[in-house]
Amino acid sequence: MTSLKRLAIYVLIFVVILGAITTLTSFWQAVDYYAYRHLYLDRPDQIDFTKAIEIIDLPHKAENADHYDRENYRRRLSNLLDTLTGRKGRPKAVVLDIFFENEPQARNTLQKAIEKLSTKTKVYGVYDMREYQTISFEKNEENQAVEIYENVLDGHRLHTIFDEKMGVLSYESELKFPREHGGFELIQALAVKVAKDIIGEQELYNQPRAFILPLGSEESINGQTVKFVHTKDQTTGGTFSAPFNIDDTIIIVGSLEADRIAKLNKAGTYLLGWALQDQLKGNLTAKQPLTQPWVYIGLVIFFGIFTTLLFALFFKYLKRLRTSPVMIALLSFLAGSLLLLGVGAAVLSLGKVIPIALPLISMILASLLAWRFAYKFLVTGVVEGAQKYDVFISYSRGNGDWVIKNVYEPLLKFRKPNGEKLNIFFDRDSIGIGEAFTAKYMWAIVDSRYFIPIFSEEYYGKNHCRNEMDLAYKRSVEKLITILPIAFSYEAVPQIYTHVNFLDITVHRDFIEKLCNELVS
Repeated sequence: MTSLKRLAIYVLIFVVILGAITTLTSFWQAVDYYAYRHLYLDRPDQIDFTKAIEIIDLPHKAENADHYDRENYRRRLSNLLDTLTGRKGRPKAVVLDIFFENEPQARNTLQKAIEKLSTKTKVYGVYDMREYQTISFEKNEENQAVEIYENVLDGHRLHTIFDEKMGVLSYESELKFPREHGGFELIQALAVKVAKDIIGEQELYNQPRAFILPLGSEESINGQTVKFVHTKDQTTGGTFSAPFNIDDTIIIVGSLEADRIAKLNKAGTYLLGWALQDQLKGNLTAKQPLTQPWVYIGLVIFFGIFTTLLFALFFKYLKRLRTSPVMIALLSFLAGSLLLLGVGAAVLSLGKVIPIALPLISMILASLLAWRFAYKFLVTGVVEGAQKYDVFISYSRGNGDWVIKNVYEPLLKFRKPNGEKLNIFFDRDSIGIGEAFTAKYMWAIVDSRYFIPIFSEEYYGKNHCRNEMDLAYKRSVEKLITILPIAFSYEAVPQIYTHVNFLDITVHRDFIEKLCNELVS
C-alpha cells in the first residue's frame, strides 16, 4: 500500500512538472526549432531555383529619381505588363508581388494593362494584410482598390505573409481577416492559389494549413531574375536586362530593393518565389512538422510511460545493475530515445516531422522520477540484490585495526570450495574518495549474501553502524541476507539484537574458524 501511495505521488509530480514545462514555450520550442533547422531544412546551396519561374525586378524609384512616385510607378508597371502582353509566348501565370491601394494616380491605366494581360494568361496580385490583426476587413477595404481585386485579378485577395520564428520561416495556407460583425474573411496564400490553379485542385486538396518555407541562396535565384529598364521618359517602352523566355513560365513581378525584409536580409519577392517553387514540387523541399495537438500530447504521454516501463523491466531483470538505478535510468532514456528516432524515421518517410522537445523532456523526467522511486525502494531493504559481494563487514572505525587483523585479513585468505577468493565489501577498500558514502554502503548491503557486524561497546551508538545493522536485519527477516555477528562480549550486543545468534570472542577463541565454517555451509 505504501509503494502504491508513493507511486501515485510520483505520477502526480510527473504531471505537475511536465505541465509547468509546457508553459515554458520559449524553452521547448527553441529545442524543436533548433532540431528542425539543423536536421530537416536543406542548406541554401542545396536548393536549386527552378527555371519554370522568372522574376522581373521593377524598382519603386525610376532611374535617376530621388524619391518614390506612385503615379510614375503605376505607369511603369502598366508599361511592363503591356510589354509582356505584346511578347511572343504564353506564360502560365503572371504574379504581381504588389498590392493595390484605392488611390487615383494612374489607376485606370494600370487596371486596363492588367485586363489586357489577363486575356493572355492568369494574373494574380497581393492583398494588403499588414494590419489584419488590428483592424477589421471592412476598414481595410476602404483603402484598397476593390474593383481590381474583385473583377480583374485571378484569385481575388491573396496574401504573402511570412512568419519567422527562431530561424524557421513559415506561412499559413489561409489567414483569417476578422469582420466587423463577426466571422472572418479567409485570405488564401498566393503561392498556394497559383500552384492549385496550375497543378490542379485535386492534387493539392489535402495539404496542411501551415507550410515551412525553405530558403535557397540568392545566387541561385539571381540567375532567374531580370530587371525591366525603361526608356528616357521612364513610362513608355523599355527593355529587359537579360533575355528570357516567357513561354510556359510563371513570371513574378516585384521590387527587390523596396520589398527587402531587413530582419531576414531577403527580398520578399524571392520568398514568394521559393514558396511557389515548394508548392509546385509538392512541399518536398522541407518536411512539414506534426502540428496536431492531440498527436503531440499522445507522443509526450507515450514516451514518458514507455521510459518508465523500460526502467521497471531493467530493474527487474538486470540484477547486476539493480543497485545502480542511475545506470538503469540512463539505459531507459537511451532506449526510449532510440525508439523516438525510429518513430521519427517512420513518420519522416510519410513526409512529416515529429517535434522532439517535449517527448525528450517527458523521457528525462520519467527517468529521473523512476530513479528516485527505485532509490527509495532500495533503502527499504526489501528488494532482491545482485549478490555481488559474498561478505559485508560492518564495524566501528574505533575498532578498525582489530577488525583488519582478526577478521578482514583472515577472510581475504579464505577460499571457497571452488578455490575462489571471497568478494568482500570493506569500506576502507570498497568506497573511493568522493563517492556517496551512505548510498554506497546501503546498496552494498543489498548486494551482499552475508552480513558480518562486529559488535563492540561503541558499535550501535554510531549512526552508520546502526543504519547498516538495521537495514541488514530487515533483509534477514525477508531471507535476503544472512547475518553472522561477532561480539566483543555479551554486553556489547545491542539490546534489540540479543536474540540473534552471535560469536562471542571471549567464549569462542576460534571464532574466525567457526565463521568460515558458516560461510562454507
